[in-house]
Amino acid sequence: MEQSSGVKLYRWAVFLIAAFYFCHAFTDLAPEKIGWQFRHLTNWAMSMSTLSAYFMLQRSLGRDTKRHEVWASATVILNIMVVFLYWKIYLTDPTQFYVDGVATIPFWKQYYLHLAGPILQLIDAFFILGVFRPVRKILTLTVSVNLLYIVWIESIVRPYNAEPLGSVTSGLPYRFLNSLEFSDRVMFYLQNTLVAIVLVLVCWGIAQGLRKINLSPK
Repeated sequence: MEQSSGVKLYRWAVFLIAAFYFCHAFTDLAPEKIGWQFRHLTNWAMSMSTLSAYFMLQRSLGRDTKRHEVWASATVILNIMVVFLYWKIYLTDPTQFYVDGVATIPFWKQYYLHLAGPILQLIDAFFILGVFRPVRKILTLTVSVNLLYIVWIESIVRPYNAEPLGSVTSGLPYRFLNSLEFSDRVMFYLQNTLVAIVLVLVCWGIAQGLRKINLSPK
C-alpha cells in the first residue's frame, strides 16, 4: 500500500506543504529574540511533522526501508498537544494571540498549524503507516521532547528575552505563562506531560482497534 501511486501523491503533497510552512517560519525571524521561531511549541511540532513527512515520502519512493514509527507516533502526540493547547487558550482568551488588536498569525497559517497540518500527519500515521506499537520507545521520545522544550523555554528563552512581559516574569513565548509563579508553571508543565503520556496510551488503543478492523496496517 505504501508504494501505491495514491499514497505517493498524498505523501508528496503532505511533505511539500509541511516544507513550505517550515521554510516560511524563517521569514518571521526576529533576530533580537533569542530562540527565534523555535520559541514556540507549534514550530517544534511543525519541524517534527516536516521530518516525519520526509521519512514517509522516502519509504513510498523506495529510498528508505525503515518505518520511523517511533518518530511518527511522537509527532502525532505533539501535534495533538499543540492543537489542544492552542484552541483551549484561544477559546478561553483569544487576546493571547493578538497584539494591539492585530492577530499575531494570519488565518491561513493558523488553521494549517493548528488543525489541517496535524490532521494530514494523523491520517498517514494511523491509516497508511500503522503506528503506536513500540509503546515504551514512543513514551520515552514523547516525554523527552516535552521536557526538552520546558528546559529550553525556562533556561534559555525566558532569561534572554524581555518580551512578552507578564506580571511575574518575562520572555516566555506564551504570554499567560509570564503571569504565573514558577510553582504554578511547574504544575502546568507536569499536567501537560501527564496528558501527553495519557495520549500515547489512548492512541495506542486506537491504533490497536484500527488494526483489528483492518483500517490500519498490521
